[in-house]
Amino acid sequence: MSSDAAAIGGGKRPTPNLVLIGRRQAKGWGRDRLAREFERLGRQLELTTPELGAMAKAIYRHETGRAAVRDEVYIRLYCAAFEATPHELFGTLSTGAENNQSCGLTSHKFVPVYLGPDLLSTLIQRANLVRGSVQWADCHVGQVDHPAGHCELYAFPWGVAVFHLAEELSVPNIASLAMWRRQTYRETRQWATEWLRALTGSDRPFAHYVLSAYWLHESPWSGPDLDTAMRLLSMPRVLLDRGTDETGPSLHHAELVEQTLLREGFHDSRIDEFGIRGLSIGCASWAGLSYYPQAAARALQMSDLIECELLVQALWCYCHRVHEQVEQGCDPVVPPEYGWRWIRAVRSRLTMARPQETAQHAAMRRAVLETSELGKHLTTALELLRDASGD
Repeated sequence: MSSDAAAIGGGKRPTPNLVLIGRRQAKGWGRDRLAREFERLGRQLELTTPELGAMAKAIYRHETGRAAVRDEVYIRLYCAAFEATPHELFGTLSTGAENNQSCGLTSHKFVPVYLGPDLLSTLIQRANLVRGSVQWADCHVGQVDHPAGHCELYAFPWGVAVFHLAEELSVPNIASLAMWRRQTYRETRQWATEWLRALTGSDRPFAHYVLSAYWLHESPWSGPDLDTAMRLLSMPRVLLDRGTDETGPSLHHAELVEQTLLREGFHDSRIDEFGIRGLSIGCASWAGLSYYPQAAARALQMSDLIECELLVQALWCYCHRVHEQVEQGCDPVVPPEYGWRWIRAVRSRLTMARPQETAQHAAMRRAVLETSELGKHLTTALELLRDASGD
C-alpha cells in the first residue's frame, strides 16, 4: 500500500492545496486545460512530461491533497503555469498549530443580487423555487447546481435574490484560506451574475460583493491562539499584501504575518466578539463572521448563523439599491408595500430583542448588525423613501 493510501485508509483526511485550486480557477481553467498547458510548457522548457490523461489525474491528486508535489518536473510546470515560486504554491510555514493539524471548517458564501419585482417573479418561476421563510420573512427557496459545493437560492419579495454557497474545507493555516478566499471571490460573483442573467434573460442582475462566514469544526489552536485565530478568520484579508497585478498577494508573506500575529496577538476595533466563554467563540467584522461551537449541544446552531446572514444581506442589498437611485439623481422607486413604513417595521424587528430569543442569538444579531452597519442603512433608506413619498 502506498503512503498516500495508508494515510487515507488510516483515517487522516487529505488537505487540499487551495492555492493551486485558486490559481487554476482564477485563470478559468479546468484540470484538462491545465494539463494541456503543462504539455505546452514542457516543450518550451525541454521537459519530458507524462501523457495528458496522466497529468490531469496528477493535478487532481495534487489539488485534493492525495499526493504531495515532489516531482521536480511538476514543480517547474506549476511554477511556470502560475508564474509563482515553489514556496508560494507548496510551502507552508509553521503558525503555532499543534501537531501539524489542519483547520477544518465550513465556508459559507452569501451573494446578494438586486433584481426588482419583475425579474424576481421570472426567477421564481424558471428556477422552480418553492415557498419558504427565513426567520420572520417569507421568501422562495430552491437548490441550484454549483461546481464548488452545496448552493441554495433565496428570493425575497422585496426584490433581492441571495445565493448561499457552502463549501467544506481543510486548510493548513489561515493564510491559505485568505488566498483561496481572494482568488474565488471574483469567480463566485461572476458565476452568480451570469447564472441570473442567463435564467432571467436580462443583463440587469449584477453581484456586487460576497460575504463570508466560517464555521470552525476542527481547531488546531488552543488558549490565546484560538482567540486570535477566530479574529483573523473574521477578516483574513489583513494577512495579505497588495502583491502585483501579475502575481497577486504572496502566500509566503501571508504566512509570516499570521505567524507574527498568533505570537503577538491580534485585536481590531472593527471586530465585535460574541459567544459565551467555554461554549462558543464568535467574531463579526465588516468582512465576515467566524464561529466555533466549543460545546456543540449548547452553542448556536449553524442554521442560526445562516438565517441571520441571509436576512441581513437581503436587506442590506435592498437599502443599497435605494441609495444607488438617490446617488444617480433620481427619486427612489420601490413597490408601495416595501416603502418607508415597511422599513420602519423591519428595523424594529431586527433591533429589538424577541421574548424567546436566547442571549447567544441576541449577541450574534447585535454583532452582525453593528459591523454590517445595516441599522444605519435602514434609517437612511427610511428617510429617503419618506422624503420621496411626501408622507
